[in-house]
Amino acid sequence: MDPLAAIRDTFFQECEEQLAELESGLLAMEGGDQDPETINAVFRAVHSIKGGAGAFQLESLIRFAHVFETALDEMRSGRLAASADVLKTMLRAADVLADLVSSARAGQEGGHPQQAALSDELKAMSGAAGADDDGGEEDWGDFEFQPMSAAVDLPADTPPARAFVVRFKPRADLYAKANEAALLLRELTRLGDSNVELDTSEVPLLTDIDPEAAYLTWTVTVSGDTDELAIREVFEFVDGDCELSVEAQGASEGAGETGLDIGALLARVQADAIPTIETAPDEPFELEAPAPPPVADLAPVAPPPLSVVSPAAEVHPEPLAANQARKTEAGATIRVDLDRVDRLIDLVGELVINQAVLAQRVMEAGLARASAVAMGLDELEQLTREIQDSVMAIRAQPVKSVFQRMPRLVREVAAMTGKPVRLVTEGEATEVDKTVIERLADPLTHMIRNAIDHGLESPEKRAAAGKPAEGVVKLAAMHRSGRIVIEVSDDGGGINRERVKGIAIEKGLIAADATLSDEEIDNLIFMPGFSTAAEVSDISGRGVGMDVVRRSIQALGGRINITSKPGKGSTFTMSLPLTLAVLDGMVVSVEGQTLVAPITAIIETLQPKAEDVHSLGGHARVISIRGGFVPLIDVGMALGYRATPLAASDGVALLIEGEGGARAALFVDAIQGQRQVVIKSLEANYRQVPGVAAATILGDGRVALILDIDTIVAVSRGEMRKAG
Repeated sequence: MDPLAAIRDTFFQECEEQLAELESGLLAMEGGDQDPETINAVFRAVHSIKGGAGAFQLESLIRFAHVFETALDEMRSGRLAASADVLKTMLRAADVLADLVSSARAGQEGGHPQQAALSDELKAMSGAAGADDDGGEEDWGDFEFQPMSAAVDLPADTPPARAFVVRFKPRADLYAKANEAALLLRELTRLGDSNVELDTSEVPLLTDIDPEAAYLTWTVTVSGDTDELAIREVFEFVDGDCELSVEAQGASEGAGETGLDIGALLARVQADAIPTIETAPDEPFELEAPAPPPVADLAPVAPPPLSVVSPAAEVHPEPLAANQARKTEAGATIRVDLDRVDRLIDLVGELVINQAVLAQRVMEAGLARASAVAMGLDELEQLTREIQDSVMAIRAQPVKSVFQRMPRLVREVAAMTGKPVRLVTEGEATEVDKTVIERLADPLTHMIRNAIDHGLESPEKRAAAGKPAEGVVKLAAMHRSGRIVIEVSDDGGGINRERVKGIAIEKGLIAADATLSDEEIDNLIFMPGFSTAAEVSDISGRGVGMDVVRRSIQALGGRINITSKPGKGSTFTMSLPLTLAVLDGMVVSVEGQTLVAPITAIIETLQPKAEDVHSLGGHARVISIRGGFVPLIDVGMALGYRATPLAASDGVALLIEGEGGARAALFVDAIQGQRQVVIKSLEANYRQVPGVAAATILGDGRVALILDIDTIVAVSRGEMRKAG
């Protein structure tokens, strides 16, 4: 087994986080964020990817990341303005960098078709400095520097400089808290003229290196107008995480401990370039670089090619306190194999079922609610629910991981269609079950492509309509009534209902004389084979997009509907369950069958009176509730359990609210109670059944079906229209 395989996997996992930070930072800058820390964060993301790639000799990735990093360094130094055109180029560069990371992860090192062209653009933005350096030619085996001399006239009364010898050895905890030795040394050199020496005598062979250990010791001689207090303030935030001594020059010199890491090597190269200054009044002096430390110990190890980017003089590192606090907070998390989490979820589901079985047995045994067994069972039920809530919180993830993929899609589709588009996202922190998150990407991709290609008008048409040339696509997520609601909206021309209906008739999807409401016409776009595209393109025209979206959402136990205003735009609303594992349901009886209705959809229950129920012809009925009428849907008839409706006085009505706020009353025989149930996929174990969303196992071991309320209501409404 490759000993570096685990490290490689960790590197690519961290690359995903760095790429997400890179894109979010660039988008924030594009939106007007001028915070220097945002630019620094973007720079660090690219720099971290490049540094890790060097460890695995990913040459294409290293070269492109170096050019990208150089351009970002120019930006953070203020020499390159963060204009709209520059940021667009950098966003495209971020896309190429992401593709290079994906290729490297798949073991492919063939570069990227756009890599050369984008590298040239980035080099042109960076200017002459570093433009010819592609980041792939560094020779880390030679640290030799040639002495140079310069004549400088100094005032005769120049006082001798004060000098301090600083010995600094980080401990492993310093790096674990995300502090960086190079930044500390850089701050130290700003206090005066400095001579930096690095002791690498304790560096082991590569096969023996502990990646989390610290092996380095630096000795820095600082001379100038400074004092010991100023020197110690540099190391204030790493006190206790390093070995530090500060002595006036001439004091006894002790041997320090040593170590090596990549950040230290960067500091070493930069530090060795800082000369020692020895002067006498009124005499020229010679700048001579200190002799480099021996590197013989490193000979058995072939270090990966890395590059050094000199920091801009005007850029200050982020405050170490803030950096340490943020990284420490982030370090309070652990990576866990998802299979283990899924196994835990399954076990909790079985625990919920067994708790229900015990409750059923206690009830059948006739034990009083006040008995010790019943009270213990109540405590078990409460504990089980708390465990289930905690485990579901582990699986919960913010939708940000999906939303972050969409800006690139918008840029690509906008470029293909020639339409300027701006993506606005809201509610990225909204959490939902991991399984739902994983299956959201494809439907959202289809819907956003559709919004840009079909929803937004061309710039010319938008200008004629008095709209800005740049179209807006909005992606929003929110929690509502125990479900997650995701909206994809645009400010385009809306749905052309006459055209949609005409195409549906032309394709034979509806009859030529069909009478449809606006809502029904809008929903025609979800029919298989429907497309309004005049010709097939890379974006649309094959008639599979929105049909796939609806089936994907339905497979998640969700629903999708459309609202559209001509000339104003359209909004697609998806409503999905927060989890696919458990739900709170109301257990009801229908014609001897036990069913479960999701309690989040139920507003109230009532015993109808005969005079409140009115027939519309056939079996269609409505019920009067507080001066209004809502459809009364016999669940037994809707599912085919009986052929004639149940008498109004013989059942119970569940007033429910479906998607879009539409209300209806489900008519059942009786209510058994409220229960938390574990969702079992019916489609995976049997097949899809209209009106049934899933199944569950009850406390007595029976299988109960979970009602698909929205489908039952939609089918019944269609039948009522025909009856009317």
